[in-house]
Amino acid sequence: MAELPPKTGGLGRTQTLRLAVTLTGAAILLASALGILRGPAPQEAPPGEAPRASPAPPIPKVPKAQAARPLSRAPAASPLSRAETAHEALHATVVPVGPEDEIPLPESPNPLPQVNDPIEPEKPQTARWRLGKTERITELLDRDVRRLELERDEAGARGDAGERQRLDILIRREQTRLANLREDIAKLAAQAAAEPPEP
Repeated sequence: MAELPPKTGGLGRTQTLRLAVTLTGAAILLASALGILRGPAPQEAPPGEAPRASPAPPIPKVPKAQAARPLSRAPAASPLSRAETAHEALHATVVPVGPEDEIPLPESPNPLPQVNDPIEPEKPQTARWRLGKTERITELLDRDVRRLELERDEAGARGDAGERQRLDILIRREQTRLANLREDIAKLAAQAAAEPPEP
């Protein structure tokens, strides 16, 4: 007997089977988790014995034939109430402290204030200080122009006219900035010479 194609509005046979297997697996996991949570309360060990962990309940196995059957509806699981969760938290396992265990000290409600290093006062921005900064910027910009000139020459040797033109434009801009900085250096040098010496 040939299979009919699935209707566009409903689920196909394969999709229904997948959904059924997924829902069955989820129900099994939920049931086993609830079984573990609602397990018997731990019994206290005699004073001379170390506490033993109770074995976990076995996970129920579902036969393959039952897992393959499609379910009409997934069983609704009742969520744990807040009272049950609080009950579980109250009956937590307590491990006794051994002689070699280090017990951390409780945090102080008023911690000591952190002491920072003192902030050094900023140097006055005198003409001599501005001259030094401008000379350093000029030195770095001059080095950048020399690097761009080498890249331009390499682009010309490769025959890359577009890259050579782009680098030419960059070099002209940087050379204009260098000329302005050199004029500023001359002015600042005159101002720095007129300033009193630093203490």
